[in-house]
Amino acid sequence: MLYIFEDCVLDLDKRELRRGATPVAVEPQVFDLLAHLVRHREHVVSRDELIGSIWGGRIVSESALSTRINAVRSAIGDSGTEQRLIKTLPRKGVRFVGEGREQCRASGAPPAGAPESRAVDSIEVHQGYEGPPAPPTSRRFALPRSSVGAVAAIGVLCVAVLTWSYFYFARSAQSGAGRANIETTTRLTRISETVQITSREDYQAARELRQWAVDLDRHNATALANLTFAISTGVLNHWSDDEIADLHAADLALQDALAIAPENMRVRGAQCQIMRAMRQFQAAIQACGELAERFPEYAFLHKEIGYDKLMMGEPNEALAEFLEANRLEPDSRQRWSWQQGMGLVYLMQQQDQEAIEWLSRAALEAPNAGHPVAYLASAYALVGGEQEAREALSHYLKLWPNTTLKTFGPTIGTAAFNSKMERVREGLRLAGLPE
Repeated sequence: MLYIFEDCVLDLDKRELRRGATPVAVEPQVFDLLAHLVRHREHVVSRDELIGSIWGGRIVSESALSTRINAVRSAIGDSGTEQRLIKTLPRKGVRFVGEGREQCRASGAPPAGAPESRAVDSIEVHQGYEGPPAPPTSRRFALPRSSVGAVAAIGVLCVAVLTWSYFYFARSAQSGAGRANIETTTRLTRISETVQITSREDYQAARELRQWAVDLDRHNATALANLTFAISTGVLNHWSDDEIADLHAADLALQDALAIAPENMRVRGAQCQIMRAMRQFQAAIQACGELAERFPEYAFLHKEIGYDKLMMGEPNEALAEFLEANRLEPDSRQRWSWQQGMGLVYLMQQQDQEAIEWLSRAALEAPNAGHPVAYLASAYALVGGEQEAREALSHYLKLWPNTTLKTFGPTIGTAAFNSKMERVREGLRLAGLPE
């Protein structure tokens, strides 16, 4: 029996999972868990059912179960944030919600491909993640070239153009432009989500792709939410050329998404982020906190609450939220953002070695984001690492060449936050950032 969904083929006889033409290596328990969820997709699978089926009723900790579920999601291209294929229902269990089909295969026949997967096999983007980076063993600081992010973003954009062309013309001939636009929007939305927004170039590419998807289908709540995420991320990272106009555009997209799917987790997550971009920190804390109770495994919400708390000048509370996000999704592609938050809190609290450890991780995963490496330069300078501080600051100034101590951001917090940033600026002064 083969179970086929998206670009995945689950072969129970061979105990093999493939994405496109590529086998995916998974642990036996992870494979069994995926197979159980797919076979029983007509109902919510409880924790006790999983433990009885996969572990034979043995005692299993919540963290072990969560780790296996996260591994299943990773293997099939899903995440705890998206929950596109595997959805967690608080206090009830998990359920496979992806659309697919079953197929019996004659002995010796090659595995069937996933529906329409051939057209997208060649554009699959692999992140190359192999686990959390180890703490730095040397204090020497090194980062990839700035051009890497731009090349990757442009490459994804070009692929999206080709993909859109294929689907638009092929589908228009078969089923009419309306259906073609809906299917193309879905494809573009998924492609745009492979762009990790950690640089200005990434932001521009992701925003253009997501705007394109929305223009094709204004009734796709996920596409609208993704556009909101992209625009507000640009504002928060100072990549926006017109913050007022961009926030207005993001809010319009969000309102459309809320009208279509007011209870959708991703839509509500976008609402939390735009509230922070609009500096509505207290309201965002309340809204995100209520949402976190409904979606306890959505790490993004804890990251957002953490930054809102930090902007309010509450570093201890912020650190607790960042740590919770890291516990929920230690393998997330967004983890650099809460690693940066943890490092900044430690830097404010004069725990400089801890700050260096977490900021080094964030800077290595998002070298072109800017602020992680700037904070790292400050931390190195404050512990007397002059050479490492200069190298980190040099990299930052290549990204933001006109920055001075007076213009260094972020400056969007409250007075309490800005006062705690004085230590960070002192470190940057020691590192050599001009007045």
